[in-house]
Amino acid sequence: MKTADDMVTREEMLTHIRAAIEDRGTWFALLFQEFAKVLPPEQVEAISRKAIFEFGTLKAQKDPQPFTAKHWVMQHVEKGSAEVFDSEVDYSDEFATQHMRYCPLVEAWKKLGCTPEAVKLYCDIAMEGDRGRAAGHDGIRMELGETLATGCDYCDLRIVNERL
Repeated sequence: MKTADDMVTREEMLTHIRAAIEDRGTWFALLFQEFAKVLPPEQVEAISRKAIFEFGTLKAQKDPQPFTAKHWVMQHVEKGSAEVFDSEVDYSDEFATQHMRYCPLVEAWKKLGCTPEAVKLYCDIAMEGDRGRAAGHDGIRMELGETLATGCDYCDLRIVNERL
């Protein structure tokens, strides 16, 4: 049975979740680097993009129907991801936006000593998950603007309802 001393603060929980996501970012970078030693890097990139896009389409299959841009960002808030990524969300009938000021993946790649070019590449490959999720919904488009991986102050993700 937990006591009051066993309870984790919200900040401690965010730290733990961010660390878990950083671990996955580290795994990805190390796998990519090792595969690129035995395969052409362009092939490793293409395979990685395909696999992560497929992950996004699987995620889309679990989304409620009908699914809109508002649903996308509100799930981000409701499951706690908005706090993990230090996000602000906004939505209208036409589109929704996520402005993320922190990314555990980008932090992991920087801590690993990846070059700025590698961080940018890994980030764009990781975004295939969101692209796949959008593609898994008829009438939803995902646009990626500024990114932390390219040195901006935030990532700007825009989800557009094309059915309107």
